[in-house]
Amino acid sequence: MSAGFGEAITARRARERVAVPDDAAARPRRHLRIGEMAGATGVSERLLRYYESRGLLMPHRTDLGHRLYSPEDVSRVLLIRFLLDGGVSTQNISLLLDCAHEGIDISTTCEELAAMLDDEYERISHEIESLGRTRQYIAVLTGRTASLA
Repeated sequence: MSAGFGEAITARRARERVAVPDDAAARPRRHLRIGEMAGATGVSERLLRYYESRGLLMPHRTDLGHRLYSPEDVSRVLLIRFLLDGGVSTQNISLLLDCAHEGIDISTTCEELAAMLDDEYERISHEIESLGRTRQYIAVLTGRTASLA
């Protein structure tokens, strides 16, 4: 990843970390506190803090330091869970979230992401084939099918 690209990401993250007043009336959009976010996504408060520590999630903060999550953060957490459940590492998720936002053409801006996605595609394809063979073997053992083809 080029230094210029990394600096742009750091600047974008800094802009996103603006303090939000603790007064609920000052918030034009409904923000969720950490417990509400956990309830909305099914992800524990501990995991939400972990995602933040890994740079995957950047909640706003109130004047008192309380985390406030936007409605878009709900979708982001669900995407993070989806990718983690598929075996994608937090490092690769971070790269994906940094590169693939706002309709950016990753083929021209994030060569590293394109290569990572190719690797993940191959890894998942191999895993699917392996799981299929294991499933077939179990089917034979349990009498669900006559033989291994």
